[in-house]
Amino acid sequence: MSSDEQIPRNEQVVRELYQYIQENRAAGFESIVAASHVDHSNGRNGPSGFASAADSLHKAYSDLRIELKEIIASDDMVAVQWHETGIHTGQFFNLKPTNKPFESTGLNMYRVVDGKIVDSWISVDPRTIRAQQAAQSALQGG
Repeated sequence: MSSDEQIPRNEQVVRELYQYIQENRAAGFESIVAASHVDHSNGRNGPSGFASAADSLHKAYSDLRIELKEIIASDDMVAVQWHETGIHTGQFFNLKPTNKPFESTGLNMYRVVDGKIVDSWISVDPRTIRAQQAAQSALQGG
């Protein structure tokens, strides 16, 4: 496959990734994430890493919605600017449920080889974390 053909396919693979995250469809990750995949940000490697991350998001945030704001693909790299919303109804790492609306943005990079994601770098806007920590502090009276 030529580079000109590869770029749209790589972008489609990443779009499928977000579809599987949105649907919390663990089986879908097997078809687009390499077994050797390395998550350079969170250490959730391989298809099971994506499945675990998606499941954690869905357990923590009801009515989770992910919108892809921008996708830029070049050679084997795909960058995605995303926006997600939901209601914080479950535990997320050290953050207890607030039962309040949640909103987050981020910019992720993926390397796609032969139709599979082999590397990922995840970056979430730190204001999201600070806002949730402030909400936790307010709930705990501190």
